[in-house]
Formats: sequence, C-alpha cells, structure tokens
Amino acid sequence: MREENKAMQNYLKHHGIECRVKYIWNGSMKHTWRLYNPDIRWSDELAQQLNDLGFRDFDYKPLGKYSGNGGVFSVCVRGNYSLNPFIAN
Repeated sequence: MREENKAMQNYLKHHGIECRVKYIWNGSMKHTWRLYNPDIRWSDELAQQLNDLGFRDFDYKPLGKYSGNGGVFSVCVRGNYSLNPFIAN
C-alpha cells in the first residue's frame, strides 16, 4: 500500500472510521481520496463525522445524506492533503 494511503487509513482508523483508502492522482476525480467500505452503510452520522474531520465532497460541498454510493460507504472526498507527502500544498 502506498505511503499516503496508509497514513490516511491510519488517521481515519484513529477517528473510528475503518475503510479502504486510495488517493486518486489522475482523471476527472484527481486530487481526491476514495474512501470505501462495503460493510458500512452510508449515514448522516458518517457524513457529519467526515465533515468534522475536514473533508468535503469532490465538488467542495459538505458531505450529506446522498453523498454515499447507493447507500454504501463509497465516496470521493477532498481535504487533509497534509497526509500525502507527495502533494505540494
């Protein structure tokens, strides 16, 4: 696992969110984090928890009820780039 993904996964785990993490470098969703856990249902509480940690939706809006992918915890978010040492902020 890449260093930035491991750092983000540990950060989220420390805050009670267990998921797979991937930083997207290219394409239409570049510079976003993909957070995914098929065993967790998307909820307002999870959205608020991520908002409180400084994340925003891919279009820079706060996460909400419909941010999850079909009710599953699968989102692309922006924020917390300090955990990726390869990004020049």
